[in-house]
Amino acid sequence: MMATHSAAPGKPSPASHGRPSRPGKHGGISNRLLVIVLVAAGVVAVAISVAIMALRPSPTAEASATPEAFVEQMERAAGGTAFDRTVYGGPMRVERKGNQIVITAIGVPPAVCVSVGWKLVRKGLLSINGVTPVRVSAAKLSELCNQDTESATLTWAPKEME
Repeated sequence: MMATHSAAPGKPSPASHGRPSRPGKHGGISNRLLVIVLVAAGVVAVAISVAIMALRPSPTAEASATPEAFVEQMERAAGGTAFDRTVYGGPMRVERKGNQIVITAIGVPPAVCVSVGWKLVRKGLLSINGVTPVRVSAAKLSELCNQDTESATLTWAPKEME
């Protein structure tokens, strides 16, 4: 019987045919696999982070889309500042009819329409979805603002400055 390993440390065994011993192929494959898995996990984590950031509304748009900001925007539009869109994203149109300025805002959310309506009706003539209420009440504003569940159209003619 022939010995398959050497009694002297560091010397190759006859079975290795003179080559120094090295780790098996399995160690190299598992290291490569580990690197691939870690890189793939990193790519997935970055992709998820980017998707979350893209789907989340921007804080400045959220903060600026308040009823107070909308009323201020309507007042500024009456004063001559041009806006293509309201703070809620709908189109805004300003028309001059003689001495009267009329601002139309489309796409106002019904949830804020009533509070905005209260503020604007005190400063001029207000129509909601084409209807100008004779007697203004919270119930009437709510009824007009919620005719369409998605959005309301406000048309406002500010009182003439004295």
